[in-house]
Amino acid sequence: MPLTEKKVLDSKNGLELQDLRDQRIHMVCFKESDFHGIDMRYTSFAHTNFVNSKWEHIYFSNVHINMIQMGGTIFENIVRPNAEKSQLSEEPGTDGWVNIEPVVFKNSDLSTAIFDSCNLSNVELRNCNIDGLRIDGILVKDLLERYKDKGEINI
Repeated sequence: MPLTEKKVLDSKNGLELQDLRDQRIHMVCFKESDFHGIDMRYTSFAHTNFVNSKWEHIYFSNVHINMIQMGGTIFENIVRPNAEKSQLSEEPGTDGWVNIEPVVFKNSDLSTAIFDSCNLSNVELRNCNIDGLRIDGILVKDLLERYKDKGEINI
């Protein structure tokens, strides 16, 4: 059943789409729905339940996420654009645009998180509680204490 009789032709690949631009969708159940080829630029979500959903090939730049519970969430094959051209240029809505700004985590509880086979080069931790933080099984706090004791660093 279509949500609207209004149609628009996708200029990129000629597909006929239901035209829901500028609509306010409120109190809708999309349970077990399949979204494909969706252009949701400038869209906002509030009080949204994505439990057990699956997201793939998502162009996720300049997104602000606030007040989110992510227990059991797995981030896999996440790339930070480091190219002149978008690696997702085939995806709707990307228009070849690339955002190479850093990802920022603020006031977040990432305790018990596991970073496995991740590139953490040039990562900066500021004002963070590092109790129990381990790198390859070694407590970082212990390493910093030993380094400070040798007088080689002023913290």
